[in-house]
Amino acid sequence: MLYGHYGELPAGLWRWRNFAPDEPNLACPCCGAFFLDADAMDRLQAVRDALGRPLRVNSGHRCPMHNARVGGAPLSMHKVRIAFDISLAGQDPPRLLAACREAGFDGFGFYATFLHVDTGRPRRWGTKVGRERWTGLVTF
Repeated sequence: MLYGHYGELPAGLWRWRNFAPDEPNLACPCCGAFFLDADAMDRLQAVRDALGRPLRVNSGHRCPMHNARVGGAPLSMHKVRIAFDISLAGQDPPRLLAACREAGFDGFGFYATFLHVDTGRPRRWGTKVGRERWTGLVTF
């Protein structure tokens, strides 16, 4: 469900103990819009639980204007449901990837500094630098 601002989420609806709707970049950073997809949030929490360490989400939901501003794809999963760009800082990339696969994420974008995950159709892509970093961990 799309909320015009994360502050509009009904009290008691939030159940993901390691995340908050107002944390940086989970909601759209320019306007606070938030698409609550409980399944995607359950998967993100499962990744956090499996790793036993914090995750830094670089980008979660994006409104169309913010998505365009950051050069996001016109049909970006960040706009139509929650997709997450998870920072690799402090993470073990093979372990992060395995946890995301186990949690049921289907879309994977491999970049030099982050891993994109979403609940869309199964697919993989990445930048040249991302492919070099992730070589051996994933077949493109």
